[in-house]
Amino acid sequence: MEIIKILLVVVLIVAILSLGILITKPIIETERRYNEYGDFRILSSSESEEPKYLIDVNGVSELSADPEKVEVYLGVETTALTAKESQENNADTMQAIRDSLKLIGISSKDIETTEYTLNVIQHWDEDTEKYIITGYKTTHIIKIESTDINKAGDIIDKSVQNGANKVNDVVFSLTDEKIKEMKLEALKKAGINAKEKADVIANSLGITIKGVYRASENYVYYTPYVQKGYEMAAMQAASTEISPGQIKISASLSVSYEFT
Repeated sequence: MEIIKILLVVVLIVAILSLGILITKPIIETERRYNEYGDFRILSSSESEEPKYLIDVNGVSELSADPEKVEVYLGVETTALTAKESQENNADTMQAIRDSLKLIGISSKDIETTEYTLNVIQHWDEDTEKYIITGYKTTHIIKIESTDINKAGDIIDKSVQNGANKVNDVVFSLTDEKIKEMKLEALKKAGINAKEKADVIANSLGITIKGVYRASENYVYYTPYVQKGYEMAAMQAASTEISPGQIKISASLSVSYEFT
């Protein structure tokens, strides 16, 4: 009797274990598929969708515009035996430049300091094997802005005549509002260019475009016109002629078109 009871218990345990295996297996399989594909509902949905047939193109555009303002970067570099003397000489010269610019319609609000440095001038002495201080150098660079782009040459001439000995850059650019407007226009034209390319490809292959599947902006570049570096001797000898160049705005889009 005891043997029969023991056999019944063993049979019951085996039955329970077998049932557990049957229940656990589909759960494990479901989890495996979930881990592999992510959201299980997305998996079943993607299995029922038809594959996408796409044409991928890049649309580009480049616009040009006449400049609306000019920025001239120039300044004064002075050296002296003492730091105080170097700075005072620099300040006097810079004030003379500011005063001369007022005579051609440049107000103080159109002048901004972009760099001011005071450096020690020294050299290595072979006898003492030490650096010897021989003086101080003060550099003061200003940005002069004007909406009269033809005034760039006058700005440089007046400044050089009154002591400016560094002329770095002349930058022709647009107002912030105009830059924004042209960037949007460049993106619009890039989109038109992308559509034209896709149509040519579709027509050549005998397929029909259904619509845009996805689109993304690659870049929108704004490039002001910059003239760099001027020889002081040349500017002191004659009046400075500055010819403004065109401003460039370029854009690129990536577009995928679905076709049938």
